[in-house]
Amino acid sequence: MVLSIEAVAFLALLVLTLIRLPSAIRQPSSRPTWIATITGLAAVFMVGVVIPLPIVDGWLGGANVANLVQNILATTAFWFVMQAALTLDGSRFDPRSLWELPAMFLSFTIPFLLIADRGSTTDDFIKESADQIGLWAYASLYMGCVVLIMARMLRGIHGRKPRPYILIRIGAWSILVASLIEIAYLTLRVAGVGRTPPVEAVGALFTIPFYGGVVLVCAGIVVFAVARAGRRSMNATLGRLLAKASLDRGMIVKPIPDEDPVHETYRLAVRLTDIANSQELTKRERILLRATTEMLDRQMRAPAVVRMSSGAGAVSAP
Repeated sequence: MVLSIEAVAFLALLVLTLIRLPSAIRQPSSRPTWIATITGLAAVFMVGVVIPLPIVDGWLGGANVANLVQNILATTAFWFVMQAALTLDGSRFDPRSLWELPAMFLSFTIPFLLIADRGSTTDDFIKESADQIGLWAYASLYMGCVVLIMARMLRGIHGRKPRPYILIRIGAWSILVASLIEIAYLTLRVAGVGRTPPVEAVGALFTIPFYGGVVLVCAGIVVFAVARAGRRSMNATLGRLLAKASLDRGMIVKPIPDEDPVHETYRLAVRLTDIANSQELTKRERILLRATTEMLDRQMRAPAVVRMSSGAGAVSAP
């Protein structure tokens, strides 16, 4: 069985929603990502990939209201994806910016309500009604919101080095370009060109880059989550080894309640460095301190005194 690109996007969002749930419960900083994935999942659900669209639209009263709900959910998902991408570097999400969402919803909901004839439920609602000025305003404003969100995300993550940002950038550009293509198609249709083969060829360019971009952005966030979990585990391991090295030297090591593994590693590395100021470290301790320095460099830049004692030299973050 060949899966459609919409089904692939749905599965990717479903997996990401389940993966990120424990983190969203534990850490408030992970919640924008989880809200983005679950609203994105709901948006793709509205396409009819799980339950046929006529049934879904029937729940909402028919007349293609499912399309409006899908776009509201998708806008929410894209906006929270933007927030998640912007806070992957550890910065905080500002809830005061939430006012932007209802403003975006209103911008395309009002034109939707003014569409003269929305017809009966159909997968091709946009294409079948694209000659109406109300439909053009509704769909173009929705796509414009997506373009704005993607542009802000690309500007916000510009210059960030970690490799997972590459997937997020490619995905965001793909979504942005697909949205511009859809606006061009809608403009051609409302201009009265009709559903000629060249015009429909333009319209056909939307689906794969749009949903493919969603998959790529999800993949980038998943890679970040996996890398972060791996680093957390490595920090915990290094912390235990550093604590043992201190104990072996006859020093008392008191754990700090709820201390983050990276800060524990930092603190214990400084302790081992203090030991190195008065006693020569063993080969094993020097290797441990060097590994710690390299790990810290990927997260918070190891202090100069630790770098000197480990003999690691200048190590640039990836």
